[in-house]
Amino acid sequence: MFTRKILFGLGASSVAVALAFAAGGPEGAAPAHAAAPPEIRGPRVAVLATFPGAEHTSLYLVQAGGGEGPAPVATFAHLPDATVRAAVVPGTPYVLATADTTPSRDTSFNASLFRLRPHAPPEALATGVVHASRPLVTPAGRVFVSRGRAGTEIEGRLRVDPLTVDEIDLDTGKTRAVHAEHGHLLFLAGASGKEIVLYRVLPDHADIVAVDPDTSAVRSIVKDLPPFARDFSMDATGNKLVFQGRHETNSRTWVVDEIDLASGHARRLFSSPSMTLAPAVLPSGGVLYNPPGRGLSTLDAEARIAGPLGPGVDLVAAATADSRWIAASHTQPSALPVPFLVDTQTGAAAALPAPRGSRVAIAGFYLENGGAL
Repeated sequence: MFTRKILFGLGASSVAVALAFAAGGPEGAAPAHAAAPPEIRGPRVAVLATFPGAEHTSLYLVQAGGGEGPAPVATFAHLPDATVRAAVVPGTPYVLATADTTPSRDTSFNASLFRLRPHAPPEALATGVVHASRPLVTPAGRVFVSRGRAGTEIEGRLRVDPLTVDEIDLDTGKTRAVHAEHGHLLFLAGASGKEIVLYRVLPDHADIVAVDPDTSAVRSIVKDLPPFARDFSMDATGNKLVFQGRHETNSRTWVVDEIDLASGHARRLFSSPSMTLAPAVLPSGGVLYNPPGRGLSTLDAEARIAGPLGPGVDLVAAATADSRWIAASHTQPSALPVPFLVDTQTGAAAALPAPRGSRVAIAGFYLENGGAL
């Protein structure tokens, strides 16, 4: 039986998971190495930096080669050592962030959702958000979060909680539940057309479904899979979902699977004893992954990427719509993650400026007039 902490870790974003397994050393340690001198500049990236022990996080808009001392453009408060996740809202100047705000022995639902805008006060939009979960922002700009509250503890059994996926109206601040279950996890895997795609860990099984947020209609995609899936990403068409999971019969083997969201057909792309494969699908449909000990590489993609910062695990956080640029975090044991930018056409990479000694969450690419790229 899994502990609740493991379930939430396995369902959380690739950043949370791979850091837990690949960078387990002191979070305050200095990076083990720096990236090579910048050869590229690329578009701006919205990043959030949190110093170990701090009770606030700051938003920075940075570029590769843009200097070592970026100035914050917004700051919000939270609990000490909060876990922060973030996303850019396309077509707007907003960045959404989640962070722990509610003191509690049980951290399952202690996060809040904040809206950040450069040079403006932060706005708190929702509480009861799942710890270490990233808000889902669809291409149309709709915003969804996973929320819940603690269920009744039963000795010897994994607790079952009332869970919801809620849409947040950025104009009014109102929340509306679009899906509800009693279970262990509702994870927002992506958006496909007008549907949102959820990975659900329920008391008797785990599955992948699509939900119409306007009608709450549920469409089954994968009826049953081992409850260890993570690192979900989707192509620009919303037709292809790629993720890492555990092999159906061999508990020591991890796999990278591709799911056709229309038919539910699965295609196995890779298997390995490594649990830090951290796959990512580009908007163009190409698939990247982390072969053991080599860093980000191509699995099924026309891109020139081969361990841009050397050995480690590279966690893709964002890609431009044309798949030209990728923003990712390079992780190594006993070192803080290094945020970096890579040009998929040339393979050139450069570190993104961030306050030294801080933990960085990448929200996404940020246009000069606001929004995602």
